Amino acid sequence: MRTATSNVTGGVASGLRALSEEPQARWIVPRIVEVALALEDEVVAGDGRERLTGRELLQRAALVREAVLAAGAHGRPVALLRGHDVGALAGVVGVVASGAPLVVLDPTTPAARLRHYVEAAGATICVTDAAHAETARLLADTVLDPEGTGTPLPDPSRAAESLLDSPAGPGDTAVIVYTSGSTGAPKGVACDHRSILHDAWVNTVASDCYGAGDVVVHLLPMAFSAGIGVTLSCLLTGARQELFDPRSRSVAELHGWMREVGATVLLASPAILRGLLAAVRPGETIEGLRSLTLAGETVHGAELAAIRRAVGPGCSLRNRYGSTETWLMAEHRIEADDPLPTGATPVGRAVPGLRFSIEDEHGRLHDRGTGRVVVTGRWLGNSYWGAPERTAEAFRDNPDGSRTFRTSDVGTLSDDGTLRLLGRTDHSVKVRGLLVEPGEVDALLFAQPDIREAVVVGRASARTGRMSLVAHVVPEPGATLHAAGIRALVGANLPSHMVPEQVVFLDALPRTERGKLDRSALPEVPDVVGTKGPRNDFDAVVVGLFERVLEMSSLGIDTDFFAAGGDSLAAQALMAAIEEELGTPASQLSTALIAANPTPAQLSTALRGDRRRSSPTLVPLRTDGSGTPLFVVAGAGGVAMGLRPLAVRLPGTTVYGLQANGMENPGLPDWSIPRLAARHVRTLRGVQPHGPYRLAGHSMGGLVALEIAQQLTRAGEEVELLAILDSFPPDPDLVPRVFTPDEGLVQRVKSVAGLLATGVVPSRGGGHYGRFHRQGAVLQRRYRTTPYAGRAVVVVAQDDEDAGARRQWDRHLTGEWVRHELPGEHITILTEPLVGRIASLLAQELGALDGGRRAEPGATA
Repeated sequence: MRTATSNVTGGVASGLRALSEEPQARWIVPRIVEVALALEDEVVAGDGRERLTGRELLQRAALVREAVLAAGAHGRPVALLRGHDVGALAGVVGVVASGAPLVVLDPTTPAARLRHYVEAAGATICVTDAAHAETARLLADTVLDPEGTGTPLPDPSRAAESLLDSPAGPGDTAVIVYTSGSTGAPKGVACDHRSILHDAWVNTVASDCYGAGDVVVHLLPMAFSAGIGVTLSCLLTGARQELFDPRSRSVAELHGWMREVGATVLLASPAILRGLLAAVRPGETIEGLRSLTLAGETVHGAELAAIRRAVGPGCSLRNRYGSTETWLMAEHRIEADDPLPTGATPVGRAVPGLRFSIEDEHGRLHDRGTGRVVVTGRWLGNSYWGAPERTAEAFRDNPDGSRTFRTSDVGTLSDDGTLRLLGRTDHSVKVRGLLVEPGEVDALLFAQPDIREAVVVGRASARTGRMSLVAHVVPEPGATLHAAGIRALVGANLPSHMVPEQVVFLDALPRTERGKLDRSALPEVPDVVGTKGPRNDFDAVVVGLFERVLEMSSLGIDTDFFAAGGDSLAAQALMAAIEEELGTPASQLSTALIAANPTPAQLSTALRGDRRRSSPTLVPLRTDGSGTPLFVVAGAGGVAMGLRPLAVRLPGTTVYGLQANGMENPGLPDWSIPRLAARHVRTLRGVQPHGPYRLAGHSMGGLVALEIAQQLTRAGEEVELLAILDSFPPDPDLVPRVFTPDEGLVQRVKSVAGLLATGVVPSRGGGHYGRFHRQGAVLQRRYRTTPYAGRAVVVVAQDDEDAGARRQWDRHLTGEWVRHELPGEHITILTEPLVGRIASLLAQELGALDGGRRAEPGATA
């Protein structure tokens, strides 16, 4: 059971010797032991399941150290594979105290990638626990579970003596943290004891960010430099660290949990913080914080204003900049009376002990200006593990004893020393706020026997600025490759944000006259099928609209809208353009029309022929299947055509999409989920008069599908499958509010009027769909139903900020059901490349109904 522990603001903690910029200890373990002894009976860490006192840290760390030494590490790197828990802290201290460089592994990373890190470090020993032992055995020759052997914990004083029995020099490597290079080979940054001690001093004494007596919220994976940095700084200063893993727990729980543990310091990425703010109820504040630090991506002034309102004037806001090679480099601190930036927030001035320079295109250094960011300091002791040539390229030793590191960032340094970042000098890109080295994907593709060459690049949308990855692949002669297979391969080995959205197959990669890869000659967008020119002027106009919406050029009239990357949002933009430029009435346009006529030639003919559908709420998505069809309900404001990426991945299955009345036809919308479901029941029974029925729904469509199942069951029909795809359960306390308290009276009146005009008053462009989306939010909060006793499958997008609420189906499903948690966010799970995972799950369920094997119920996948 979790219990909050009061901050240690006096007593033994007040007697701790303060860290100094000039480290008194030769290595980090003596300081950790000193702090742990001072806090012997105090909690130094918690993870929601266990509390770890200073005494227990010493005992458990000593147990790990003895096991590592007994296994014959002899100073060679040792890997640590554990969850985000207090046992990992003991593992960190124990391995470092053995004198072996530590390599922390992230258990959420695919095993193939972890093996690459282990082999590159030269580690043959992996410290783990029972939960991760199976994976550890795939990575290392020797697997140690010190706490699982039943060995008694040593006496605290003997444990302390044991930990201090392996001295190391200040320049020796304590931790190896892996990132990746543009060539695809991972870069292991060897972090020495002296640099770690100085970074802890910078984070505490020098910046007053946290220290003894603080309760630090630790959200960052320890396998990353920022995560292991927080771990070690807390252990070195006496701050209590409370570990919370946002990848396995809902960010919606974070606010209440912070209040429970008495958090005073929060270190988070802007993405996690956005999820936290969304979970804070209107009128509530995040109390107790004295410091909030942001790092990892650009933060804008508007976001800081929302953060300031949530945390109150007593909390300092900090925007930070660091790297694995240098630890923390800069901080921009904002107090209550300081003005907030209007644009991108600067990363601030260099921390004590470091100074910035700007390198121009000729390699000259300047104290101000724009160019490559260069940092110099006495404490830059890190290097690239086992790569002296690469170290020499990035680091330079100076005559005065300082060291210089050339970053891969481009920035502007002002006269007062304030730094603003502008981008990267290498090929790194940020996808969904996460830094991606495309070379990692290159290396994976190169390793496949059917691929001769490959290069992955980032491409920003000219319209939205959103960055995505494009893979250019050269198959081996005779090999048959498909884009879906390439995406599946990457998704099985690398994180979801590294999966290319588009794949281009080429006969050869373009090269310069010297034989080097010519990136500038790569096609900017994937080639699409389309070779025929316009037949008439009307065709030419429609082709032009396709090109504008898809941001492409030279399309043919046989170019398939979806093969060229079009989705439901792009289809809505296409309809708006057709209405605007061709004068086609909105009543004659629908995304279903585009689904049925996806090429300019077909759409041109359809527009001139004014083809109309007899059932405006039913959209055939795949009609070439056999057997029992699958009916999928679109979410609030969503059109059935948006479900097409899912349908095309279900070969052999007939798939129909269902959407709201009035969405794409003249008609009044239904103002309750039961009425909406009743309409769909009449529609689908027109296609399939009797069961068994197979139903699915995304977002609010999941609730509508649930109600359809209830109505069909009450009518005596069999529903053999209900798939709920990332939907809130029928509980108003879990569904976000439609109107927020900070809306003024005028805005509230406008909002209500717009809501009542849904489907009644015409609205151009995307406003029509926005009204239906808001109306759907109202219907969700009003919907109640009895628990459903039939077979159900629940899918949750685990990366979405509302994942915690969408998991809570337990009391609403009383029959046989299973929950699957998949990478992705609420919308992205139904788009490439993530939609394939949902399609695989549904295909498995449908195959089971048709005589195959069904997934085992009762557990989260």
